Amino acid sequence: PKPAPGALALVQDFVNTRNYLQGGDLLESAEETTSRLTECGLLGEGGRVGETGRRRLVAFREALRVLLLAHNDAAEPGPGADGLNDLAASAALGVRFGVDGRPTLGPVGGEGTAEWVVARLLAEVFRAEAEGRWGRLKACRDPGCRWAFFDASKNGMGRWCNMQVCGAR
Repeated sequence: PKPAPGALALVQDFVNTRNYLQGGDLLESAEETTSRLTECGLLGEGGRVGETGRRRLVAFREALRVLLLAHNDAAEPGPGADGLNDLAASAALGVRFGVDGRPTLGPVGGEGTAEWVVARLLAEVFRAEAEGRWGRLKACRDPGCRWAFFDASKNGMGRWCNMQVCGAR
């Protein structure tokens, strides 16, 4: 429920690769990570994530989740901004210009596949912030859920990914 608009949905989908409510982690192994990232378009055909990259991506996902909890006034101890800044330091982002002269922000290389994925997702975070949508991507306040959802409510005060499931507990 409550999907994020446009490419911000990639960030939401990435954070939701771990399901706290029902269990399961789509980034549990390097093979599963490679498959999932290829499926959602974050890795090109032939791209591969190794075990070290997988661990970096899991750390990145959980650091993003901490920030999404902060968007929902439910911050918890965790890697948050500091951890995210450490992970972002290795992600090479740059400005590129299209034939129409419009600038875009995106990955421009990097040390490995995981860093490229981090850069791609960070570019979407930056774009969403510039468009005023980043603060509406939140993690559910239910401690057993933590699902990422897009708060499309008029006043931006949504707290639960699903009122019938998490809000009614």
